[in-house]
This record gives sequence, C-alpha cells and structure tokens, in this order.
Amino acid sequence: MQDPSASANVEYRRPGSGGKTAKVWELADEITREKRRLAKVGEVRERYVAEGGSPNTANTQYYRWKAGGAAAAPDSSADALPRTLRVAPDGRLLIPAEMREAMGLGKDGAVTARVEGGELRLLSRAVAIRQVQARLRRRKRPGESVVDRFLAERRATWGEA
Repeated sequence: MQDPSASANVEYRRPGSGGKTAKVWELADEITREKRRLAKVGEVRERYVAEGGSPNTANTQYYRWKAGGAAAAPDSSADALPRTLRVAPDGRLLIPAEMREAMGLGKDGAVTARVEGGELRLLSRAVAIRQVQARLRRRKRPGESVVDRFLAERRATWGEA
C-alpha cells in the first residue's frame, strides 16, 4: 500500500481530544514512544481495532498523523538509538532502516548534509520542510491570508487593483 501522505503537500492538524480520530493519533504517539521509532500503520491499526475502532479510520488517521508533523519531525520520542556505523574507504555510509525512518527519510533518499563542529548532520527533505513551515507558522497573524496578500500585491503591480 502506498503512503497517501507521500505525494500530498497537505498539512493536517491534531484532532481535539476525546474523539475517535484523536484516539488513533494518541495510539500512534504511544507506539512511537514505546518503540523509539516511528509507529507503523499496521501497529496502530491493530491496537485501534483491538479497542473496537474501525480499521479504515485507523488507516486514514494514521496517514494524517504522519503527514501532520506529529511524527515526522524527529524529537526525543522518535529518535533512533545511537549505533556505531562504519564509513567505507570510498566514503559510503549505510544508514540503518530505523534511523532512516526516524529521520523521516523518503524513498528518494535525498538529504542535506553539512558539518558543524566536526559533526556530520543529515537532514531529510520532509523534516527540512516541516522545520521551515513551523518557523513561518509562528510569524503568521491570526486571520491573515498570505495568499490573499500576495495576490493583492501582484494585482497592484500589474495595475489591476
């Protein structure tokens, strides 16, 4: 099954507590903390169904949870455990699956790499995008439509105001 959130640039907000959809998000968070890696859809679905929920709701909400940033931006609950890795003589480095998952690394494998203070830092596109969105979200004023403001500026520039 293809991850529906992989191609969509849609942002989902966490549902209010107490509802059926919120329960899926809570279970996904709980499993992520327990496993110290990103929860998998099958794990979340299994627990949700065991508690009397619909597997369809579990699937839909899992992918919204995953796309909503709750899971994608690594934090202390989703970090992979430290491991010793070897860099091959030709410079290749194999990143274990659990670490790639904790990084939110997509199938394309694209990362931004930089060295800071002697540390190699790798950042996946998904996490980089979510970090930028989070920084910009703090600047947005309530009720403000950035798109409307942009269009108004363009219309004024083109003399269509």
